[in-house]
Formats: sequence, structure tokens, C-alpha cells
Amino acid sequence: MNIYISNQIMKKLSLILLIAMISGAALAQQLPLYSQYMYNRMLINPAVTGSENGIPITLTARQQWVGIDNAPSTQVLSAHTRLNNGTMGVGGMLYSDKFGSENRIGIQANYSYMLPLFYDSHLSFGLSFQVFQYQLDYRDMVAVDANDPAISNYTTESSWLPETDFGLYLFNDYYFVGLSANQMIELPVKIGGQEVDLNRLARHYHLMGGYKFDLKNDFEIEPSALIKGTFKSPFQLDINVKGIYQENYWLGLSYRTDGNIITILGLHYDPIDFGLAIDFATSKISSVQHGSFEIFVKYTINTKPKSMGKSKL
Repeated sequence: MNIYISNQIMKKLSLILLIAMISGAALAQQLPLYSQYMYNRMLINPAVTGSENGIPITLTARQQWVGIDNAPSTQVLSAHTRLNNGTMGVGGMLYSDKFGSENRIGIQANYSYMLPLFYDSHLSFGLSFQVFQYQLDYRDMVAVDANDPAISNYTTESSWLPETDFGLYLFNDYYFVGLSANQMIELPVKIGGQEVDLNRLARHYHLMGGYKFDLKNDFEIEPSALIKGTFKSPFQLDINVKGIYQENYWLGLSYRTDGNIITILGLHYDPIDFGLAIDFATSKISSVQHGSFEIFVKYTINTKPKSMGKSKL
């Protein structure tokens, strides 16, 4: 017996099934995951914009779950600088983030305003605005009937979406504390002129902090932590510690509560920084993948130092 379902209904059913299959991971990873966020904190908090000396230009690339087809893959090019005697910061990012049949390609502009406080500390308020293309690729879907016109007649569909982030960032040369809310608008994704509420963007929160301790013999140690998540999925904790030698070499170790253990290696050769992170999974997924790899390369253009204002104490 042949059962006929209209192309439009079949198309929507296929989309819902796709989203359902990856919903567990997607809820936790609508936003890209970074293991070396501490070297480019602007990736998750716009208030970090302008908090570094010079003009840091950073390229970050991450391939997650090597060995699994269509696993998450992220590339980001970012830059930021100070303006107006160091009281303001501006920056931007170009990014591509792919997960399964879904792909985001976007541009983001950041602005921050920094206030001097006490003991050379500053409090920064940051806001970002971004526009990105959400794309769904039907060629990555596996249909029950390969000749089904509801699937075979389509290759890709896309929708343009705006978003905004807000953040607070307290910092000096030794410590940092940041709180950010990402994807504040929470728009639903429209595909084929229809809203797919199952794929509504969820607001994410990030709370991070760290402190650098000076040790003897040119050594420093910096523990840090990051709590991230949404109110629709469990929060996740990253605990990190890195050792730094002569401010030019570092070795780090992180534990993420999803069961990942991360090793981080890096070096500074003025004006370039390079970092490599390797994630080792300890959960059930470890048997079907070969780890996750992330690199970043940062080139800092030296500029005339801009005073950030004097602290009150």
C-alpha cells in the first residue's frame, strides 16, 4: 500500500527528525565550544573587547570528535583594540560553525566601555551585535527513500538572523572575572517560510574567572574556571590550571564536567602567540572518536599605549 505525504509535510517531518536526533548535543552546543577560551576571552564575552594591549588579531580553528562524520567544526577570525584614551574598545569577528547538517556563517561587531576602579582594576561593559546565515544542508540527510522528491528536490535552505550579546568584565594584570549573556534575542529559525520552534535559539550564560600567581624562578601559575549553559539544559563546568615559564611558554590541563580532559600547550614569540589543545573524552563517545583538536594563532600589532584611566586607589 502506498501512502502519499505532501512535499511540504514530509520536508517539515524530516527537519524535525533531524533536530530530534541531535537535540541532546545541540541544546548544549548551539554556541561553539572552546578549550582555549582563556587566551581569547572575547569569543564568549564582548566586554573583553579592548582590554588587551595593542591590536590582537586571532585565528581560532577547532575540529571536534575526529572520526565522526559531520562533527562540530569551528573557525573564527577576531580582532579588537582600545579607543578614546583607553576608555572604550571596539572589535569584531568573522566566524563559521558547522554541526551535522547545520551551518552558521556570520559577522559580529563589539563595543565596550571601561571604568577605572581600585588597585589598577577596571570594569568593562560590553555589547555585541551579529548577523549570521543559518543554513540547513539536505545533502547530509539520510532519507528512507533516496528518490523521495521531498528530499531530493532540495539541496540547501538558509535563513538570516540577528543576535546580540551582553557582558561584564572585571580585570587587572593578575585576575579576571566575567559574566555574559549570549543569544539574548532568542529568535526561532525559519526554514521554508516556517518557524521551527524546536530549533529556537536559546540564551546562554557564561561565568568565568581566574587569578595569576607569581612564583619563583620566572614561573607563574594561573587557575581558572568557566561555568556555561542555559536554563533549558544542564550547566557545564570547566576547571583549568596552566603553568607559565618566562611569560613565553605554557602548559595547561583542564577538566570539563562532560567527561573531557584537555591538555594545552603554547608559546609566545613576540609578536605571535600559538596554542594547541587536545580534548580526550572519557565518556561513552570515546570509543567512536579520536579526540578534539583546537589551535589558535594570535598576532599582536604593537601600538602606542593608551592609558585606561587611573584607579581610585
